[in-house]
Amino acid sequence: MKLSSHIKMILEYFDTQTKVIGLVIALVIVLLWMRSGPTMRAPGGNGRRISRNSFQKNPKGYFKDLRKKVPMQDKSNPKLQI
Repeated sequence: MKLSSHIKMILEYFDTQTKVIGLVIALVIVLLWMRSGPTMRAPGGNGRRISRNSFQKNPKGYFKDLRKKVPMQDKSNPKLQI
């Protein structure tokens, strides 16, 4: 079977309402991802991702808080913890 026939089978299986809901969810995820801004691996953070903009604004504060073991909050995005 070709890939296009697999896609046709999948599209025929779901009704229009499910397709629209899936498309809206995918669009929201893409928009949130684009809004998050650039990230980087946290120095000394065991692979954790942090906001690059926040780190560049105050690298000294990041390392100070890292030694305290207190996570710093990104002021521009309170949900993104660095």
